[in-house]
Formats: sequence, structure tokens, C-alpha cells
Amino acid sequence: MAKILIIDDEERMNEYIKTYLGKRGFEIVAALTGRGALDIYVKENPDIILLDLGLPDMDGREVLKEIKAESPQFKIVVISAYKDDDTKNELFQLGADYFLGKPFAPPDLYNLLNKIIEQA
Repeated sequence: MAKILIIDDEERMNEYIKTYLGKRGFEIVAALTGRGALDIYVKENPDIILLDLGLPDMDGREVLKEIKAESPQFKIVVISAYKDDDTKNELFQLGADYFLGKPFAPPDLYNLLNKIIEQA
């Protein structure tokens, strides 16, 4: 099954997603900061990245730009409470492949990940 990198500064959110997706066969790695995520991304080579925008050390947009500049083929799903059209449009212009608004239903995330895997 696919390896997922979760980048979210909320430990409870990371653990919740890890548990939910782990029980469904995904391999999960997680980071609480942008810099930590960039290190993990290089070491772990995930298939899909779940990225929150509000990180303590750098904006999620910067993480998105850095990863896409180095590896444009990586599939990045932005997960954020900022759901306005301007923000979504900006994220897609920066290279986000998908957007999932917080709060979300776990089955919606699972279905989206399966869709991404099927299209690969």
C-alpha cells in the first residue's frame, strides 16, 4: 500500500489520521513542522503528502513550493480550514494537486487517497 507523509502541527490530528489510515493498510510517517517534513520527505520518499498550511516554523505554502520545485511529480493534498476560493486557487497555482477542507470525514480522505493511487 502507499506511503503517506502527514504534515500537520496538531499531534492529535496526526495520530488520528495515522490510526485511521494505518488500519486500512497505508504506511504512515508524520511531521509536526515544515523543516521536519522536508527532512522526512527526502528520507522516506512518500507516495502522497498530506499538508496543513499552519505550521509553526514555516508556512505550508513554502513547504509546497519547495517540494514541487524539487519533485513536481509528488502528489500533494492540502488539508486546511482555509477553504475560500482565493486560497484554493493560490494553492493550485503553487502546485497542490488536491484540496480537502477541515474538518473532513475520514472516509472522504480515504476515498481521495484511493483515487490518487488508482490514477498513478
